Amino acid sequence: MRVLIVEDTDSVRFALRLAVEHLGHEVVGVATDGMDALEKYASIKPDLVVMDVRMPRMDGLTCTQTLLKNQDPAAKIVICTAGRTAQQEAIDVGARGFVEKPFALADLDRALHELAA
Repeated sequence: MRVLIVEDTDSVRFALRLAVEHLGHEVVGVATDGMDALEKYASIKPDLVVMDVRMPRMDGLTCTQTLLKNQDPAAKIVICTAGRTAQQEAIDVGARGFVEKPFALADLDRALHELAA
């Protein structure tokens, strides 16, 4: 799958890139906040987005909701963030997967695999 990573922390963005590529997927873009993600999604058209929640300018929940409403109602978005309290919020705004940070490779693989079909 072609994956867009949306994460504001350099080290986590790097780890996600390595993990996604290790799992056999292609990272086609990275964004550092929700505003950047909306722009990149429109031009890249990835198969899946792995998105953080807490980011500057536009958080991941707002970005997920905006992307689904205004750009692509069929977008496949996995929220990857610290704290399980965000899981229900992620589902409420339309995310189709959730991975808690610090993420285990097996959890990320499961989330990506479920959305690959």
